[in-house]
Amino acid sequence: MRKLCRVCTISLLAGVLVVTPVSAEPSVNDLESSKAAAENEVSALQSELSATLDKIASLEAELKEKTEAVVKTNEELEEAAYQERQQFSDMKLRIRYMYEEGDGSAVETLLSAKSFSDLVNKAEYVQNVHSYDKQKLEEYIKTKEKVETLKNSLDTDVENMQAKQTALQKEKESLSGTISSKQSQIAQLDASIQDALAAAVEEQQTADGGGQDDADAGGNGNTDKGSSNNSGSNDDKNYAPPSGGSGAAVASYACQFVGNKYVYGGSSLTNGTDCSGFTMAVYAAFGVSLPHNDSAQEAYGRAVSYAEAQPGDLIFYGGHVGIYIGGGSIVHASNSAPYPEGGIKISSATYKPIKCVRRIF
Repeated sequence: MRKLCRVCTISLLAGVLVVTPVSAEPSVNDLESSKAAAENEVSALQSELSATLDKIASLEAELKEKTEAVVKTNEELEEAAYQERQQFSDMKLRIRYMYEEGDGSAVETLLSAKSFSDLVNKAEYVQNVHSYDKQKLEEYIKTKEKVETLKNSLDTDVENMQAKQTALQKEKESLSGTISSKQSQIAQLDASIQDALAAAVEEQQTADGGGQDDADAGGNGNTDKGSSNNSGSNDDKNYAPPSGGSGAAVASYACQFVGNKYVYGGSSLTNGTDCSGFTMAVYAAFGVSLPHNDSAQEAYGRAVSYAEAQPGDLIFYGGHVGIYIGGGSIVHASNSAPYPEGGIKISSATYKPIKCVRRIF
């Protein structure tokens, strides 16, 4: 029984004890260390990716503002150019009327003066007309040049931002690719760990002289038929109290009772229990109240797939229930032979068709 407990602990902690299956190289310890290192790398990479995504989002917002500013500046530049052309055209038209057309408007204006002071005023008026046109034209030219300078600056900013955006997108793709690669590596390590644990369980059970071809004939809940050939009390054995509130803690606690007898309708972890009594008693130690009926227990917790199963999950079969301990194995109270001839034991989780998996924690 102690050997079986050790196997169960290996399945849960995968590295607390040194496991060296015949064909498992590297060891579970090494695989777990590699997996932990890879997970740490993924965590760091994901943080870096998150920061990059934030930079991309910020840059996209800034780029949007700059692009809108460029559009507005182009409109202002177009308006300034139009005003410049219009003012220049108006000025040329005035000059033509005053000098080139020979209408004598400017001369007539000067000759119509009735006194010297009037002449000075009229000459000043003609001068002012030209000065005003010149001033306005210069203003529009300066405005146009200013807008052009601003546009060139904005265009440069947009180009720089687009280059930075391209670089960040490449960084994002690189990080995503690295994370994907690391996650594949973790999945491979997980598969290797599961294989190593399964090999350790199989080796230990073979060494103890039996197989895992259980076939509980239980119907509903506490209707596991048959009785154990084991006898006697196990109250004198030392059992560790429940510790923690995780599924792994539940599975570890449950594995202590491997080897104790099966009793139809029972719910004592030490003096005899059936399948649903076993799961009920184990979870009761963690403050969770389950009914003494496997069908009724299916309503508790939440459903997960077998592929997602974690230590502590309840795995239901037709008229039977066990606790998943990892490594493709369950611990359960079974009345079937061989190994052992009825009792709390470890078996393959897929020893018969799985009905559903429920996660309590």
